[in-house]
Amino acid sequence: MPWRPRRRPLTTAARTIASWDPAVRLQSRAHLLWLAQQLTEARTTAHSARGRPHSLLAVLDLTLAPQLYADHMPAGAQQLTEALRAARRTAGHLAAATPRAARRTLTRLTGDLAQADEILERACHDVRGGDLRFADLTHLYLGGLRWDESTRWPEQQHEQIRTSSDLVDGIYQIRDH
Repeated sequence: MPWRPRRRPLTTAARTIASWDPAVRLQSRAHLLWLAQQLTEARTTAHSARGRPHSLLAVLDLTLAPQLYADHMPAGAQQLTEALRAARRTAGHLAAATPRAARRTLTRLTGDLAQADEILERACHDVRGGDLRFADLTHLYLGGLRWDESTRWPEQQHEQIRTSSDLVDGIYQIRDH
């Protein structure tokens, strides 16, 4: 089954994950960052896979962290897993496809991977407007997070976060330490 541009399943799953409450995304940030990194690798491989579609199979064999499947997590992880399985099946059929069909499918798949990667990357770093007052930030790495004046932080950490952030064009970004 070819990868269809109107049905970008990886992008759709990434949008679902990006719609999670900012506190949930923050608690899952390490797993989501890892996933975004894997999608970047898959996109790069898909882009260079012309004539070597079998090279794409290994990087599409991603397993999402079990923490993303926990009962309290919103939808999205299973949706992404199914999309990755479909992408892997598609990649498996590319070797038998005509060169033109394989190129077209790889182009569409690469576009879907790129868009999904971009959405997940943004979701990992953007908590603007989020209500994080009740989030447990104790052991979380906050470097690189972008927030604004409407973001609500736990009261005991608000000042520390403000002093650890740089303001650029009305958006704060927590410095990497």
